[in-house]
Amino acid sequence: MSEQNKKSLYFLLIGVFFIFLNFNIAQTITPMYILDIGGTEFHSGLQSTLFYLTAVLLRFYFGPLADRHGNRITLFIGGLAFMTAPLLFLFNQSLVYVLLVRMYQAIGLGAFFSSASSLVSALAPKEKLGAYIGFYRLVTMLSLLVGPSLAVKVIHSSSYFWYHILGFVAGLLAMIFLHFVQEPARTGQESIGKASRDYRMVDLLKSKRLLPIYQAAFLVAVLFGLLQTFSGIFVAQVYSTVNPGLFFTIFGLGSIVANLTAGYLSDSKGRAQVAFPCVMAMGLGVAVLALLPYSKLILVFGSIVAGFGFAGAISVLITWVIDEAPSTSRTSALALQDNAIDIGIAVGSFLFGIIIPLVGLSWTYALGGIILILFIYSHGNSIRKKHIYD
Repeated sequence: MSEQNKKSLYFLLIGVFFIFLNFNIAQTITPMYILDIGGTEFHSGLQSTLFYLTAVLLRFYFGPLADRHGNRITLFIGGLAFMTAPLLFLFNQSLVYVLLVRMYQAIGLGAFFSSASSLVSALAPKEKLGAYIGFYRLVTMLSLLVGPSLAVKVIHSSSYFWYHILGFVAGLLAMIFLHFVQEPARTGQESIGKASRDYRMVDLLKSKRLLPIYQAAFLVAVLFGLLQTFSGIFVAQVYSTVNPGLFFTIFGLGSIVANLTAGYLSDSKGRAQVAFPCVMAMGLGVAVLALLPYSKLILVFGSIVAGFGFAGAISVLITWVIDEAPSTSRTSALALQDNAIDIGIAVGSFLFGIIIPLVGLSWTYALGGIILILFIYSHGNSIRKKHIYD
């Protein structure tokens, strides 16, 4: 690993921290913000769905753009959208306007995340890819550890105005550090592939080796849509004296442990042997959270286990895609995985937004966790029967 790559990786990770700080506070606070300006749980789910579906469409442009011209340009496009979106919230508080700003903010999601993962893989030593992707994911989860709780404190002590300013400052700091990131020169083969566009995104979707990974990511994301959109509301309703951001802090602690271990283990034990147990752990954690009204200890245990499972699964699945994707279309392959995740979150946010008023939050968490465990167990068995990765 060259000295230049090492410096670029450090600057990239610092920039990523502030981008994810901006992203995570928006994702966790916006559902509550929607309720405070007169919306309902349905509107909270709708804004999340529109946000993710917009990003899905944009990635069909930004993924190939990064493969053709490099990841740095899409990093800056995404970072700029994340930086400016919080300022736009200051001009109007109507529901329609907030939904439109969230769709603009989706430019950041569509342009930044896949390019950041791809750039980490280009800068990291190949034999330790899982460990470095795990460390990258650790940085993203550190922002979840501090962001939502900090944002809630800012809102309670002052107003939503200063919360939006917090998001802008985080985006600005990210752009400053990203300025110092240098992308490694591409090899001759990668340049030829980039120019000829041998692999289109639709071709990647047909890959028998990539499709099962995308399916697993989708299943994880559906349940994460429930956690991200409604956990703050769940905690606030059950324990009015508890900071709703505490869920995400504890969730982040579980994520830190996973990101320090899951990627490293997958380098030696294999991706599937680590990814699928992590997904099942996430399902267990979510099912346990159904018992939240009975004890505050449930918040600690369920959040940590769910956080560990989610972060471990996503970290290994990202590395797995990098393993299997052609080097000439790595960012496009990662963009498709991000699409699978975002579609899953959008589906989960919208679906659970409909289910919760019918059966309640506790039953929704119980059913969601159990169904994920059953689905991923069946999915893993199907892969083993087909011997896809032998």
